Amino acid sequence: MSAEVDEQAVVAAALPQLPIFPLPSSALIPGGHLPLHIFEPRYRRMIEDVLAGSRVLAVALLAPGWEAEYQGRPPVFSILGAGYVQAAERLPDGRYNILLHGVTRARIVDELEATRPYRIVRAEAVPDVVQPRERPILDAQSQTLRQLVVDLAAALPDNAAVPLAEACVRERDAGRLADLVGAAVLVDHRQRQEFLEEFSVAKRLDLVSDTVAQVLLQVSGGAGGGFLM
Repeated sequence: MSAEVDEQAVVAAALPQLPIFPLPSSALIPGGHLPLHIFEPRYRRMIEDVLAGSRVLAVALLAPGWEAEYQGRPPVFSILGAGYVQAAERLPDGRYNILLHGVTRARIVDELEATRPYRIVRAEAVPDVVQPRERPILDAQSQTLRQLVVDLAAALPDNAAVPLAEACVRERDAGRLADLVGAAVLVDHRQRQEFLEEFSVAKRLDLVSDTVAQVLLQVSGGAGGGFLM
């Protein structure tokens, strides 16, 4: 697979006919990677089609009450993460292991008529929201978050967070920065879904800054390292 793929453009083009993978405890945040094991026949077929086509797939978190309708069309949250399959391995028995890279937030507009064993929706990208009064503070919020992540990388053993810190230093877009960190530090699927549904860049920056600060206090009592700029 070419490293030159413009994932943003490919995902944007696929949104009008977007395959979804409904899951009970996973939410795909832009900037994050989600490893998935595909074993149900209908979803094996989905991955076959996705790999033969655009390699675009969305993960939709199942909504409360999904258990009774799992084999059909159980309810899902309308805001989901659409991503690009960066790696895939087909196992001898037909199962798949894939690595899905989150690319964009999207909203389900409607669900298309079922012509395949899996579900396909029409979706639209959800843009970041920045209020005019927030623009002057986004740079300061972003700098605070970068510093917190760099401090966390210095406090964790085995250089576990160094790649994240380096990516944060490189990322200059405030919304993508918040997502990059959110994808890495938010663990609970309900928190991840709430974060996915937060379109305000300033609020996302505050949320992940608070989360990183709490982790930093737990692992080091607040001691930090030098900034990597």
